[in-house]
Amino acid sequence: MKATTALALAAAPVWLATAQAPQGGNIFDKAINQPGIDWSLYGPDQKAKEVPAADVPGGNAVRVQVTRKGANPWDTGATYPTIKPVAAGDTLLAVVYLRAPDAKDGVTVPVPIGAGGADAPYTPIAAETVQVGSSWKRFYASGVSSAAYAPGKARISIQLAGARQVLEIGPAFLLDLGQGVDPAKLPKN
Repeated sequence: MKATTALALAAAPVWLATAQAPQGGNIFDKAINQPGIDWSLYGPDQKAKEVPAADVPGGNAVRVQVTRKGANPWDTGATYPTIKPVAAGDTLLAVVYLRAPDAKDGVTVPVPIGAGGADAPYTPIAAETVQVGSSWKRFYASGVSSAAYAPGKARISIQLAGARQVLEIGPAFLLDLGQGVDPAKLPKN
């Protein structure tokens, strides 16, 4: 389920596709993951499969059915690794497409998303609990890394065990915007 450059360009939010990276260059130069839907699922009480999703860039998503609430929200989840390093002090922005297809109109479900270390103690870099409804929406989490990470040692994460639920997870981007970028000035949910 690896994305191509064409998918990455098609999947970009409008502000992202037209934005210039800090200090010039293309914003896609700042992607530290391979944008797409190549999510790794973990934990008990979940089933996942790829499904068509005409309303998201690339046209596909991963549908995850969580059959039982976990003792902790992180007992079941989805992760997406980096392919490039992160320096201490770098500002990261995670962009993830999500929807809860079984949610009734006007009802949302809380879903923790973020980015952080891939190994214990799973140090968070960015964390947000977003309210996911039945329609596709882009969600953001941003923060400043307190440590350096080698390729594959940081990741995007979504915690799914907060409830018995069905979520669809679409394309994801993890952007390393470098040093001195204020997360308060980045897109919010």
